[in-house]
Amino acid sequence: MGGYAARKHPSLGTLGQLHAKALALEDGAGNRSVLVTMDLLGFSSAFREEIAERCSLRTGIPRERFLFSASHTHSGPALSRVLEIAYELTTEQRMAVQSYSEQLQNRIVDLVSESLRNLEPVKLSFGTAIAGFAVNRRVRTPSGFVIGANRLGPVDHSVPFLVVDDEAGRIRAVVFSYSCHNTTLQGSNYHFHGDYAGVAQQWLEQRYPGAVAFFMAGTAGDANPYPRGTLQLAEEHGRTLARAVDKYLTGPLKPVRGPLAARLEKIFLEFDGPPTRKDFQEKLKSENPYERKHATAFLKLLESGGEVPERYPYPVQVWQFGSDLTLIALAGEVVVDYSIRLKKELAGSADLWVSAYCNDISFYVPSRRVLQEGGYEPVDSMIYYGQPGPFVPAVEDQIVGRVEEIVRELNGQGAK
Repeated sequence: MGGYAARKHPSLGTLGQLHAKALALEDGAGNRSVLVTMDLLGFSSAFREEIAERCSLRTGIPRERFLFSASHTHSGPALSRVLEIAYELTTEQRMAVQSYSEQLQNRIVDLVSESLRNLEPVKLSFGTAIAGFAVNRRVRTPSGFVIGANRLGPVDHSVPFLVVDDEAGRIRAVVFSYSCHNTTLQGSNYHFHGDYAGVAQQWLEQRYPGAVAFFMAGTAGDANPYPRGTLQLAEEHGRTLARAVDKYLTGPLKPVRGPLAARLEKIFLEFDGPPTRKDFQEKLKSENPYERKHATAFLKLLESGGEVPERYPYPVQVWQFGSDLTLIALAGEVVVDYSIRLKKELAGSADLWVSAYCNDISFYVPSRRVLQEGGYEPVDSMIYYGQPGPFVPAVEDQIVGRVEEIVRELNGQGAK
């Protein structure tokens, strides 16, 4: 299972079904795009790139028009090349994870093709609800920031959602998002489950027979559900989220039209002084076994002639639905400061939807504030993700600045 280093053995079974789902869209000009959501902790850039390339070759659709999103449940299967340092796996278990990852790629490529074969006329609408169980998890203590419940910390309680209706007015799909870690269930849980996001999707699908519900995680890097720890709480949070969407689902919503423009780019984010061979050798003496594993992995890289990376190619994606809605899809575990800032600085005629955990989930994406504060998200987590170290303080300005440039460029040119 993926998500918690504390787990010491494989899954004991399934308490809630996990899904991969695809939503294919085509505008009036024939531009096609596909959203794929998965009940997974996350996936690597290599995982995404291979699927996108295969989907593009099979369908002829440009790669920037495929958007892959993970719900970030910590009660799903582990994938290869994601948080591998955090897991104590036997050779046989690693082979099983690799085999499953490859099988999943094949199934997703088939799923995308199937979605494109079932296009029908629909109309899109956008709305926003509110759910209040997300709480900032960064708590200041005399020894630094720790994970807890900080009711005074920044949080985004908005629930953006997109509704797809057929010509008869029946709801065919609902895509919704929330900025909260999908971690009501903790490391003591050994059963597969979609957590609150899985419960919310199931609730909406039961409420509207024939509809498919899609969940996209928001900027949840520094927010946890509160309270948390039991299956009952996961079910309660899921129902709370689903009912928040349902409250506005059949009310007056904003029409969303085309053309559907898309852009996918990579920004090269710099690590803050990557460690040297000597630094890694010193880490071998650490009492933390994960620090030792991290150091060992990089020393092997150096001994084989490799180099410690100084930058990371970070993907950002923007889908723009005419002048009605702009969907910003960020990679990684993005903290809430990004959503708050982008909504403020890009406020205008088009509604703005900021999602995270898209296309590559290989580290936390801290803001300048979080980097200055330190703690798990900007520093410690990089060990488990196998990254050389934290990012430079300018990372927030770099990401936000380029995203804003892309949005303004799309504003001026329409669909491409």
